[in-house]
Amino acid sequence: MKKKAMKNTSTPDRLIPTRRLKLNKVTGSWEDAPNKPLFLKGPISMEWLSLAAKLPGKAFHLAVAIQWLAGMSSPTKLKVTAKALELLGVSKDAYRDGLRRLEEAKLISVERRTGQFPWVSINPKDAKNIL
Repeated sequence: MKKKAMKNTSTPDRLIPTRRLKLNKVTGSWEDAPNKPLFLKGPISMEWLSLAAKLPGKAFHLAVAIQWLAGMSSPTKLKVTAKALELLGVSKDAYRDGLRRLEEAKLISVERRTGQFPWVSINPKDAKNIL
């Protein structure tokens, strides 16, 4: 018996509704957990942000995304996620352009590898030393 080829009707993960749950310790049942608002974790150098804001295009939006991701993780290197770009309205082209502009301004360091998303590090130097 031959199997029929199935059409690919898969739905992208981001389109599948999800629910956050928490365990109620009193009743022992699972309840909907409230969504926590997103925030930037500081301190973030105002001079660093000011330099990023003066760059053309969506470089500032990308800089905010990088700072947001850096605040959520402990490693010194990070990969910019699609969610971060989507939240701040940065397209793939604007991402590549912004990455180049932030790197030229010496606000970030980028480690590129063929076929992979680049690793990004925020330069900890004081903005005065960059100019």
